[in-house]
Amino acid sequence: MSINQDNRPLHARITFLKVTVCVIFVLFTVQLWRLNVLNHDYYAGLAEKNRLRIVPLIGPRGVIFDREGRPLVENIKSIDIVVYRDEISDVASLARFLEDGEIIPEIQFTARLQQYRRYPVFHPVVIKENVTLDDIAYIQSHQAEHPEIKILETPKRIYRYGSLAAHLLGYVGEVSDAQLKTAEYRGSKPGDIVGKFGVERFYNRSLTGVDGQLKVLVNSVGKVKAELEKVPSKIGQELNLTIDLDLQMAAEEQMSDKIGALVALDPRNGDVLAMVSKPDFDPNRFAVRIRADEWRELVENPDNPMQNRVIQNSFSPGSVFKIVMSLAGMEKGLVNPQSSVYCSGGETLYGHYFRCHEGGHGFVDLRRAIVQSCNVFFYRLGMNMGIDTISQYAQMAGLSIPTGIDLPNEVAGLVPSAEWKERVYHERWYAGETISVAIGQGAVSITPVQMARAVGGIALGGRFAVPRVVRPLGPQENPGLKAVEQSWNSEHIRFLRDSMWGVVNAGGTGRAAAVPGFDVCGKTGTAQTISDAGRQKIVASSRKDFESNAWFVGFAPKDDPQIAVAVLVQRGGYGGQAAAPVAGKIFRAYYQKIHTPKRPIPPSLISDAAMQ
Repeated sequence: MSINQDNRPLHARITFLKVTVCVIFVLFTVQLWRLNVLNHDYYAGLAEKNRLRIVPLIGPRGVIFDREGRPLVENIKSIDIVVYRDEISDVASLARFLEDGEIIPEIQFTARLQQYRRYPVFHPVVIKENVTLDDIAYIQSHQAEHPEIKILETPKRIYRYGSLAAHLLGYVGEVSDAQLKTAEYRGSKPGDIVGKFGVERFYNRSLTGVDGQLKVLVNSVGKVKAELEKVPSKIGQELNLTIDLDLQMAAEEQMSDKIGALVALDPRNGDVLAMVSKPDFDPNRFAVRIRADEWRELVENPDNPMQNRVIQNSFSPGSVFKIVMSLAGMEKGLVNPQSSVYCSGGETLYGHYFRCHEGGHGFVDLRRAIVQSCNVFFYRLGMNMGIDTISQYAQMAGLSIPTGIDLPNEVAGLVPSAEWKERVYHERWYAGETISVAIGQGAVSITPVQMARAVGGIALGGRFAVPRVVRPLGPQENPGLKAVEQSWNSEHIRFLRDSMWGVVNAGGTGRAAAVPGFDVCGKTGTAQTISDAGRQKIVASSRKDFESNAWFVGFAPKDDPQIAVAVLVQRGGYGGQAAAPVAGKIFRAYYQKIHTPKRPIPPSLISDAAMQ
């Protein structure tokens, strides 16, 4: 056997090895070319994603101050847990992990991811807010298995005095899917915190901060190795309210055990000095996502704590409406200060007996009719005036139309007219219906803020400023909304001032509102919530639910009105007993405020440490 024949198997093996090496090299070259040329952008993006992360820096909402610069609403630091969707490898596994750690139920987590489906995957999803130390420890101890979960520091809203001015300040919450579709919340994205109620909502665009971002370098388990680029966030615009914290505290104290509303304003410029609606709520409960049972407790409460009774509810004004009736009667020449009627305790008109004060008032002129609140005088005035004249002058005083206050969801109230009844009920107006309207009953319905504005505007001779709760953000005062001017006889205005002074200071029904040295003027009202016939049919145990609503409206001082107040106590009974004392305490607090040095800022209801 030759040597060449003996080497043949060896040559074959070498040839096979060479071919194999060449094939492997070609395949490697093709793959390298595919990775670096054909799919360069795709794999470069994946590589970048593995090492770069964008951390959002949430822009805090603007701070809200009272008229003297004392903070009412601020921001504190809170810790949230977020998930980066672009790094999730197994949604089901992650959901179980979060539920096992009591971070968020699996079904809620899935729903949260679904909510963000239309937005970029690099946008983090907040799955739990204001977390505990146990939550943080659980996440950090499993960071290697779940680098897609991070702890994020965010600003949270804090209302320094709890429920104080809750309906005015409002509250914030996560923007809903429905709100994202509206023009009001244009530019918001899922997870954003927006104003939902009150000032927080009306001035949401001004208060909203501008988000920033931080680009960081992370390792394979998501640990930050270096900061690369930072775009700082910007805080929202500060707001200075017209509210006076001292007066607001006094109003809150006086209304604390009542159901109703109180508003005090400066009639000269419309500044709202205090606003209370009871019952109320603590807006801090909304700053972190409110629990379903807490929300249900609020919305199912029959006393409606989520309603701002000052602007969102209208009520029969009762005898406080006689101020408007008196002005209209004098301006139309139907009555004058010397006009008088005899009150025997009631009168039969249009076949129906209308009651007045038990035992009657005897002969009363216009001044005494106001001071003693004689219904008979105003029954006759209403009968002579007619519903359309009543409606005309009520509208001139700003009733039955929104005031334009800078708060959301204000209602218009109602002062009926013949045209209104025909349009709404397709029926004609009956003269007998006017009798009830003349004393603020029947179909007439007014909000407390309308009544405060009306009495203040009448006291100023017919100048009705637009109420406002935020001082102008620019040089204009409420752009597009100007004070309404009426040309009324100055003698008539002077007579009304003197008569309302008598209500409080000369043996009238509002004596409990008197403040020595301040010349408080006012008018009480007692508005029935059920007819006398209906009252007789109800059982004694439920009679309290149908008690009359108590009103007081007034201003001070008589010759230089600086403050107008409207108080409504629902089911309070007589206005002179339930509402006038409350108003008196507010007038007294204002009087003391302007005659004493400024007090230091009251202590916060949260610790200074919590604000750091």
